[in-house]
Amino acid sequence: PKRLCHLPLVMDVFRRIGFDQVIRHAVKEDSRSKVNTADCVAVILAGVFVGAHSLWRLRERLDPYDMQTVMQNPAFDLGLFPEERLAKCLDDIYLADPDRLMTAIAIQTIIAFNLDMSFVHFDTTSLTFYGGFEREDPFALLADVSPPPLVTFGYSKINRGDLKQIIFGMLVTNDGGVPLMGKALDGNASDTVAAAEFFSKIRALVQDPRKVCCVADCKGWAPASLLTITEAGMRLLSRLPRNKALHAEIMGNAVPWTGEVEFPAKRKDQPPDRYEYIGFDVEDSFSWQEQQADGSTVRRTLVVPARAVRVHSTPLLRTKRRTLDRLRKREATKAQAAIRDWQHHVYACAIDAQRAAERHTGQAPWATIDLTATVHRHDGPVRRGRGRPRKIPEPALAKGVHWRVSYTTHPASDDRIDKRLHEQATFVLIRTRCPDWRITDEEMISRYKQQYRVEQGFAWLKSTADINPAFLHTPHRIAALCFIYCLGLMIWNITQRTVRKNLKEWGQGLPYHRNNPSSNITTRFLYELFPTVVSQSIRVDGAPAETRLVGFTEVHALACRALGMNPKAYQPVR
Repeated sequence: PKRLCHLPLVMDVFRRIGFDQVIRHAVKEDSRSKVNTADCVAVILAGVFVGAHSLWRLRERLDPYDMQTVMQNPAFDLGLFPEERLAKCLDDIYLADPDRLMTAIAIQTIIAFNLDMSFVHFDTTSLTFYGGFEREDPFALLADVSPPPLVTFGYSKINRGDLKQIIFGMLVTNDGGVPLMGKALDGNASDTVAAAEFFSKIRALVQDPRKVCCVADCKGWAPASLLTITEAGMRLLSRLPRNKALHAEIMGNAVPWTGEVEFPAKRKDQPPDRYEYIGFDVEDSFSWQEQQADGSTVRRTLVVPARAVRVHSTPLLRTKRRTLDRLRKREATKAQAAIRDWQHHVYACAIDAQRAAERHTGQAPWATIDLTATVHRHDGPVRRGRGRPRKIPEPALAKGVHWRVSYTTHPASDDRIDKRLHEQATFVLIRTRCPDWRITDEEMISRYKQQYRVEQGFAWLKSTADINPAFLHTPHRIAALCFIYCLGLMIWNITQRTVRKNLKEWGQGLPYHRNNPSSNITTRFLYELFPTVVSQSIRVDGAPAETRLVGFTEVHALACRALGMNPKAYQPVR
C-alpha cells in the first residue's frame, strides 16, 4: 500500500487558491529543468505537512506516499526532486521577490474564499538558527534584488537568546485567522518598524483601505505605524505602551468604572470572562528627527486624536493568581540579575545615588518582591575589578570618593501582591478616531480579544510544524522558506475555516475530542482522521493490476465535502 493520509486535502487547497499558477507566472524556468518551481514548492509543502522540514532526503521521506495521486499527475516522478533542485527552487523564489508573490496570492485567496477584510491582525515571532552565519550571502551583492534578512542576535521571543535568529512577521484576517502576509526580517529588527511595513502593504490588497482596521499589540502604537495609518486613512486598534506618559495619566485617573462586558469562558467549569472599562477621548503626540536627502535633519510632530479605554480583565487576573508560584520563582531570578547590574553602578555624588535608588525601588516591576535600597560611601577611585570584563563595563572614576547602592529583597505581603496583580491585569486599549468610524468601547474589547488568531498561526510554526531551530545556512533561502511556510499557514487556516463554516451550516460534526462529533474541529484533528487512507495495487487471478482506494469511509467523505474539495482528489491515478 501507498499512503495518502491528509496530503490530498493539502494539495487540493493549494491548487484551488492558485498557488501553482502564481508561481509559474512569476518564476522564469530554465529550459534544462525537468520540473518546474511550482511543483518543487508543492513537494516542499508536502514534506512540511508530514513533518519533514529539511531538504535533505526529502524524497526518501515522501517515498511511502502515493505522490502521483497526491499531485493528481500520473507522470509525476519523485526522483526528479533531489535536494539540489529544491534548493534552486528557493533561489528562484527569492529572485522572483517573495513580497510580490505573497501579494498576488493574498489577493487570489481573498477573492476565492470571500474573506472579510474589515479587521486584520499583526504580530511577530522569532525563528532561531544554529551556526555562525558569518559569511556574506551572495544574493546580497545583486543589484536589483532586495538584501536578504540578517541572521543575528536580537530579542528572543521564545527564550533562546543563545541562538541567532530572524524575526518572522505575519498579517492575518480576523475571518478565520488566514495569513495574508508573511515575511522574514532582520533578527534585530524593531517590531514598530515591522508593523509599519506590514500595514503599508494593506493598500495593495483592498480597494478602500479606509475601511480596514489594523489590530496590533503595543508595538503598533508608534510613530512609524501611526504615520502609515494616517497617510492611508486606515484605522488602528492597539494596546497603549506602558512606558508612555499618556498611559500613566490614564491609569492614574481615579474615575470609577463606567461599564462592564462579559464573554463566555473557554471552559465550561470557569466563570464568564468579565471586563470592567472606562473610556476617554484623548490626543497623543509624537516628535522625531527625520533626515532629508541633503543630509540635514528636520523635526516632525504628529498629533493623533484617539479613544483610550482603561480595561480590567478578570480572566487575566485569574491566570496570574493561578500561576503565582511560578511567578515567584521567575521574579526572584529576574530580581537577582537586575540587582547584580545595579550594584555595580558607581555614582559621583550622593544625590545621584539616592535618585537611582528611588528610581529602581519605585519602578521595580515585580509583584511578589519588595525592594529596599541603601546608599554607601566609598573612599578612593573606582578601578575595574579582576576577571572577565562585564557586558556593561564599569566606568572609570578617578575622584577620591564615590557612592554605590546596595539592594535587599523581601517577600511582599499577600494583600500587596493581590493589589499589584490587579494593577497588572489592568491595561489601556487605544484606537484612532476617524470621522466615519463608529465603534463602541465594548466592541474595542471584543475585537482586541481576537488578537489570539495570530498566535494560533505562530503555534503551528512553533509546535505542529516544529521548525525551530531551522538548519538552512543561507539567508536568502531562509527568506524563501519562510514564504513557503506562510503558504502552509494559509492552507492550514483556510482548511479549518472552511470545514467549520460548512459543518455549522449543515448541523453536522466530525470526530473530535474522545471521538465526540463536533463542528468546531481543528485542522490538526481533521488531518488525524486520515492516517488509514491508502492506495493499494491489487491483482486478481492474473488480471492486470488495479489501484484502489482503501480505508476511505463516510467520515472521510464528509470531511472532504466540508472542505469543498474535488471528489476525485482521492481517486488513485494510473
